[in-house]
Amino acid sequence: MPYTSIRETAEEVHSGLITPTELVLETFERIDEMEGQIQAFVTLMRDQALKDAEQAELEMRTGLYRSQLHGIPIAIKDLISAKGVRNTAGSKVLADNISQEDAMVVEQLRKNGAIIIGKTWTYEFAYGPFSPPTHNPWDRTRTTGGSSGGSAAAVAAGMCLGAIGTDTGGSIRIPSACCGMTGLKPTYGRVSCYGVIPLSWSLDHVGPIARSAEDCAIIFDAIAAYDPRDPNSVSGPPTSPNRYTSSLINGPEGRGPLSLQGLRLGVPQDAFVDPLDPEVRAAWKAALHVFEESGAILIDVELPRPTMDLYRTIQKPEASLAHIQRGWFPDKADLYSDIVRTRLGEGQQISAVDYLQALQERRIFSSSLRNIMQRVDAFVLPTLPIPAIPLEQTGKPIIVDGVTEESAPAYLRLNMPFNLSGLPAVSFPCGFNPDGLPIGLQVAGKPFEEATVLRIAHAYQQLTDWHLRELP
Repeated sequence: MPYTSIRETAEEVHSGLITPTELVLETFERIDEMEGQIQAFVTLMRDQALKDAEQAELEMRTGLYRSQLHGIPIAIKDLISAKGVRNTAGSKVLADNISQEDAMVVEQLRKNGAIIIGKTWTYEFAYGPFSPPTHNPWDRTRTTGGSSGGSAAAVAAGMCLGAIGTDTGGSIRIPSACCGMTGLKPTYGRVSCYGVIPLSWSLDHVGPIARSAEDCAIIFDAIAAYDPRDPNSVSGPPTSPNRYTSSLINGPEGRGPLSLQGLRLGVPQDAFVDPLDPEVRAAWKAALHVFEESGAILIDVELPRPTMDLYRTIQKPEASLAHIQRGWFPDKADLYSDIVRTRLGEGQQISAVDYLQALQERRIFSSSLRNIMQRVDAFVLPTLPIPAIPLEQTGKPIIVDGVTEESAPAYLRLNMPFNLSGLPAVSFPCGFNPDGLPIGLQVAGKPFEEATVLRIAHAYQQLTDWHLRELP
């Protein structure tokens, strides 16, 4: 089970080669084996998962087969509500918080028959691009990235077949890159944030992490839906059931299966991506060669580069407001970590004029990206400028190709532009460095064109085997 895909496992479940109960028991055996070393889970839901597996078996015996997720073990980030289960956001502030209802994304997963097995670690309130105390399965002295690091590590270590994360500045794609997984940040509003503890309402996204683009598409099929309870929820273009997985197989009109012939891929200029670790640059260039050999057309593009100040001027006050509205801050200030308490205080100090100016700059930036997108079908760039860093370097300066950067901004800078613009983006592995650490490649597309970015990732994964590598 640890390294099989959702599709392969779904076929075995549907054919009766393995039952949902057997699959869930095998999952918890793997968790018992690996969790002490990885620390991916905050809360395990053994009893509920086994009950749900028994229900799935009963349904299948009566001929009801909900979807490819029916009976499949899925983990969710500990920001996402599951009725009757603790939802702590990795913080002492919510140490005893029990969810009263399922988040929309959990409702959708259950509707499709998925088995929720547990809640995964996040940085406190998702307020950072790392995930203490989780260890990277590829090298336990390294970070998983974050804040959905528990979710990515759980999949990478074979403790579930897929997971749900959240992404405000890169928090699905960053840990996916660090852990050698595939992670999708959908178009803003495409997956409901109802029942998800917010970090920054205008930047938050919910999406899947799995071993492959195909598995991400299967999960995305289940969770993408309009939700009137989320004021930022949007409806995508009307499509048929299993729209994203079928698009990977059949291809857009005029192209055969897996063909990238004629697809226009925008390659950002060095000024947008630099500094880059030389191994990351080499893997990126090698991936571009694979795309070009497959018939894609590479087009150099000049992308505007938003500053971290722009991102923080929007993100910080929105985070502070979310905590003030819920009565957590400053009333429970002593329960926050020093870093998060300081950041929430800084958010209160940002003026309305500065916030509004940042929103205006954001609109100009987003409009610029959309204009450039008229020339290309997607952008292709590294996910991170450097592979997973040692745990002791998180939150401290690091050196990237001779340039000193703070580690958090370094991890965010190639990801947060697509949170500011709300464009869909997927990260997937495109190589390993000499230390055996995964390197992530990122593809960002037009609004509501998740099928395109997933298709590009899927085509690449049919031509390479990076996503199939197993832990040492």
